[in-house]
Formats: sequence, structure tokens, C-alpha cells
Amino acid sequence: MIKYDFAGKVTAVTGGASGIGRAITTSFAEAGSDVAILDIDSEKGNVLAGELETKYGIKASFYNCDISDYKTVKDTADKIIGRFSRIDNLITAAGYNKKCDLKDMDVDEWKKAVDVNLNGTFFLIKAFLGQMLKQGKANIIVIGSGAKVTGSGGGLHYAATKMAQYGIIKGLSYELLPDGIRANIITPHIIDTPMLRQRYPDKPEINEKLNKRTPIGRIGDPKDIAGIAMFLASDESGYICGAEILADGGGLYYLNPSRQKK
Repeated sequence: MIKYDFAGKVTAVTGGASGIGRAITTSFAEAGSDVAILDIDSEKGNVLAGELETKYGIKASFYNCDISDYKTVKDTADKIIGRFSRIDNLITAAGYNKKCDLKDMDVDEWKKAVDVNLNGTFFLIKAFLGQMLKQGKANIIVIGSGAKVTGSGGGLHYAATKMAQYGIIKGLSYELLPDGIRANIITPHIIDTPMLRQRYPDKPEINEKLNKRTPIGRIGDPKDIAGIAMFLASDESGYICGAEILADGGGLYYLNPSRQKK
């Protein structure tokens, strides 16, 4: 396993109290980074911050933050910068996904997905941008979804917003790379998270089906995504920008309609 050293760095993770976000937060703390945990679950977030400080001797703070509201996001970003004085890695793992077919989808459901997945991503980047430009070096890492490829994953509202996140990353790289800010996106598929378990309960027969759907032979672990995030935040990936890293265990190939017709 690669050992990264993020001592002296500050990493902010949205959705950082559970699922992929929690794995990322924990991995960066283990590597010596101070961490800012943004989530709407105050209980989990505060407990995690305390555990990470005790176990790894780093600074960890929790911030209850609804990323769909820009004022809240900006106030939270200001608090984080005020406490840590910098931001080296901004990682957006928070997301909204409720299974809903188009025929049953109302406008409010569509807006909810846009507000959290798309607007929330923009709001966070906008709120931290001034500090990043001041530093002249930072990383933005967005956690996307294989739904942008398959169109599935809960509904077209989810797939559309996840595709739009990719557009944000491409635009950021074009605009901000000359300022020393790298932006990349990770595209996971079938990762064992609370969001996945809302649709696929943790039962042996269900897990067996999910494992068979994934050519690598197992459901993805949140730590699989955390490892990629650490690589993208490290100097080893210094020439990677505006890129998408697909982390699906080969699963999207399996779901390819042309393949299933064979």
C-alpha cells in the first residue's frame, strides 16, 4: 500500500461523516492531514472528528452544512479558513439520490437533485476559490457516479446532475490550471455505501448478485475510492488534470447494452 504524507495540509470533505466521504476523511487524517468534515449528520460528524483527533493527532472539525444553500456554504468555508488558514484539498462526496422514475418525478424532486449534486458542487468551489487562488496551489476532487454513463442509479435526475459535474471539472481545468489549481473527478460504481444500501439491502443473496454484476468479483469498498482521492491530491498525480478516473471493477462494461445482447 502506498504511504502518503499530507502533514501540514488541510482537507475539506463534504458528506465526510459517512460512506465514501467518511473513508476519504479517515484516510487523509491517517496520512497526517488536518480535516474539515462537512455533513448534515451532526452526531456522526462530531463523533468522527473527535475520533480522528485522538487517533491520529491531527486537527479535525465538524461543520453542519447544507451544501444546497450558498450562504451556508460560504459561511462554513469562511469558518474553515479562519480555523485552518488554508485549504489544500476540497473533496465533494455529498450527494442526493432518491429512486424515482420520470413518470413519477415532480419538479421538486428534480430541483432537489440539482440543488445538492450540481449547485452544491459549484457553491463549494466558489466559496473556497478565493483562498485557493491566494495560495496558488490546491486540488479539487469531485466524487461523481457511474450513473452518468448508464443513465441508471436512481433516475434521470441523478444521472443528469452527475454528468453535469463532469462538465464542471472540464471547465475548472481549462480556467484554473494556470493558477495552480487542479480539478479531477472520480466515477465510482456499485460501492458499499448507505446510499447503495437504500436500494440494495445488505443480504447474502443481494450481495451475490451485485458481486456477479462486477467483473472483478466484489462490491467496491469506500476505501477503494479514498485511495484514488489520495493519489489525485498527491504530487505523484501532478500531471493529471481535468481527468475522470473510473472506479467500477469493470462493472460498466458489464452493463453495456451491446454486450448484453451477445
